Amino acid sequence: MGVSLWIQLGVVVAILAALWVLADAGTYRGRALRAGRRLGLVDPAPPRPTGPPVEQIAADVERIRRCVRSAPPGMPVAQRRGWLQAYDDVLVEACRALGLEQALESLPPGSLRELERERVERLLVRAGLLPGRDAER
Repeated sequence: MGVSLWIQLGVVVAILAALWVLADAGTYRGRALRAGRRLGLVDPAPPRPTGPPVEQIAADVERIRRCVRSAPPGMPVAQRRGWLQAYDDVLVEACRALGLEQALESLPPGSLRELERERVERLLVRAGLLPGRDAER
């Protein structure tokens, strides 16, 4: 066999190997990144967000807030309490998503919880998640 035949065979093998690697490039890239992170050569992966997107949380807060504030007179107490609990739950979720401190989960229903709810609302207004009181009018 001549030298040119070996060169041609080498080129064909190289092309086939390149095509094989390209077909699974994502897999090889992922393996290389994981190995690089374990060895400290590559920055660690950014944390993955948990829970729903902030935009969805903001929409939920605003929707439930409107329901609570526009509750008709004579509404059953159980329904009002349910709405308030749902509102508190979504406020807690918003605070977690934005990294804000809140104590709504630990307070029993009553005046302290209402004060904490108002404080959390103000925090969310400052954070830009809720419109201010002037925007509501």
